[in-house]
Amino acid sequence: MVGYDPKADGRNISNFEAAVAGSVSGLVTRVLISPLDVIKIRFQVYKTLRDAVVTMYRTEGPLVFYKGLNPTLIAIFPYAGFQFSFYNYLQRICEWVMPAEGKKNGNLKNLLCGSGAGVISKTLTYPLDLFKKRLQVGGFEQARVTFGQVRSYQGLLDCARQVLREEGMRGFFKGLSPSLLKAAFSTGLVFFWYEFFCNLFHYMKKADS
Repeated sequence: MVGYDPKADGRNISNFEAAVAGSVSGLVTRVLISPLDVIKIRFQVYKTLRDAVVTMYRTEGPLVFYKGLNPTLIAIFPYAGFQFSFYNYLQRICEWVMPAEGKKNGNLKNLLCGSGAGVISKTLTYPLDLFKKRLQVGGFEQARVTFGQVRSYQGLLDCARQVLREEGMRGFFKGLSPSLLKAAFSTGLVFFWYEFFCNLFHYMKKADS
């Protein structure tokens, strides 16, 4: 869905429909990779991957691999939609502000618009990302004692209530700065390379014909 032109293939799909399709695809992907996400976060306190999977399953049951899934599913739908929508919106702004320069520096424009879309999308959905990570690390408190204060949450709403009560509204955005830096680089590069290769394949086909 990245950089997708809903009119280019003749299907005449609206921007809203394209954004919804991108959001749903992100949602399905998150459900499928959620166990890997949980294992990745917890892996630092286990000896091997097998030890991590076996210990987590034995001590917390199969649902442990889907901890933090609720805020992930709530966040991914608007996050994917925001990325697509803001990317196209920023592209149009660039074309309006710099109509001539935009054609000459298309790759730079794609990189900057992708970075901007990533930063805006991450900021708007960051609290849910924070809840997800805090829920995912729950269940192995003993291993986290040396990391600082250990909190335990009973679910998404309990996590939100505790963060608000103990840390205030600013607590919802803890760690935002490095996350925005990552979002700017990763999203910008995704859009940049996607558009680059789409243009490359287009010119290759044009040359063959």
